[in-house]
Amino acid sequence: MTVKAAATAVTALLVLGWGGACSTPAGGHGGVAGSGGSSGTGAAGSGAAAGGTGSAGSIGMAGGAGAAGNAVDAGADRGGVPNPGTCSTAPIPAAGATVIDVRAPATLAAALATAKAGDRIVLHAGSYANETISNRKFGTPVFVEAAAGDTVVMAGARFTSCDHLSFSGIQFSATVMLDGSANFTFHGVTLDGGASEEAALQIHGQGGAGASHDVLVEDSTIRGGGRTIFVLGKFAPSDAWNHHLSFMRDDITCGSHNCFQISGGRDMVIDGNRINGTTTAGVLTAGATRVAITRNRMKGMPGKSPCATQIASPGMEWDNYAGVENMTSTAIVIANNIIDGWGSAVQLDAARDVAVVHNTVADGTGVRFNHRTPHDQMGNVILNGNSDIRIWNDILPSITLATGEMKPAFESNNVIWKGGGGGPGDVTSMPIFAGAAADYALAPGSPGIDTALINAETPLVDFDNRPRGAMPDVGARELAAPAGACP
Repeated sequence: MTVKAAATAVTALLVLGWGGACSTPAGGHGGVAGSGGSSGTGAAGSGAAAGGTGSAGSIGMAGGAGAAGNAVDAGADRGGVPNPGTCSTAPIPAAGATVIDVRAPATLAAALATAKAGDRIVLHAGSYANETISNRKFGTPVFVEAAAGDTVVMAGARFTSCDHLSFSGIQFSATVMLDGSANFTFHGVTLDGGASEEAALQIHGQGGAGASHDVLVEDSTIRGGGRTIFVLGKFAPSDAWNHHLSFMRDDITCGSHNCFQISGGRDMVIDGNRINGTTTAGVLTAGATRVAITRNRMKGMPGKSPCATQIASPGMEWDNYAGVENMTSTAIVIANNIIDGWGSAVQLDAARDVAVVHNTVADGTGVRFNHRTPHDQMGNVILNGNSDIRIWNDILPSITLATGEMKPAFESNNVIWKGGGGGPGDVTSMPIFAGAAADYALAPGSPGIDTALINAETPLVDFDNRPRGAMPDVGARELAAPAGACP
């Protein structure tokens, strides 16, 4: 996936133990979920990765280095969100839609049994039981919402072979699982996995119902559990994976394993979210293709949060299951993110075709290359280290290469002040940040201003979705750019 393709997708859809700082993906030390399995055990599934290599384009020269400055902790913010909710792409009920009122202990399943496409199911104040709901399919959305001003708590739910449901305003206090379900929207909800090892949200595609797809989660709070958001697909070529999944402007706090684990997911957008690190990884891919991780504010806990993103291919060393050779991570875009408080911003553990562009990393290691050679069950090498990694227009403390790793396929026009750089146009002076209120925006006179490279993959907007112009800055935020709009 090129970076421009990732931007189009956003618009359309609205070190490990071996020398690294991150946790081991599911399987190696966590077990594997079987068909229909629990989110608390590990990854399973398979999927061949696709995605073409983007062109590097011509190399521009960086401007002169400014005086060194100190990185300033930005404090709280809302990621790349102009105003939470104002950019919603969730469906809305038609005027005059039929309303089905539900009061506990009545069930959502009973209401859905009588609902028709376009109806509104309004849950009134109270606590609702965990439900398993199957084979409720509609041609257009049925809206399930909390009554205005009411607190509605639902103790989790599992939806199997369901289609076209849209949720808003509901607090889920245990796992919500989508099992072979499609066209789901969650807007302004809370998904809370608590202290459980289960996920807060599991998007499941290993069972007989097939892959889940076309899911939007926006303007919501997601926290707790083991793998807070767990995308779990078959160990098969990527056509069989869960797909077209979007997470937009959410506030996500990592559970006991990670914030995201994608093990069998393709065509995904993780954009404009606040990702709050704890003691685990932020976004882990272990079988993913065409995934855009863009415009997120990823804030870790210094000394505790290992890596903000970990792009990995497991092999039998982590997930010793038939089809593991399909679980590669390829065609990943990491762009326009602001990252601090993590051991590493990007950790690569046998990945292919990864674009790292226009990110601002304030501390830790910018990009860490670990050298791994995952094998299939027959002992054949799946990937020999990392390949086709492209790094440009980033503010990074450093790039580190493990023994056996090749330099990036393309590296240019970065600000890298603690070592490891060396691409054309790289600047080795420390950036000057504008101060806490600016959240790592560059100050006037800083290295990196007006020195970014524009090529076929370079994003044309910044962290705040503002246009960059003809002489863009390095890093996630463009200095003095005009106001942004919704993606």
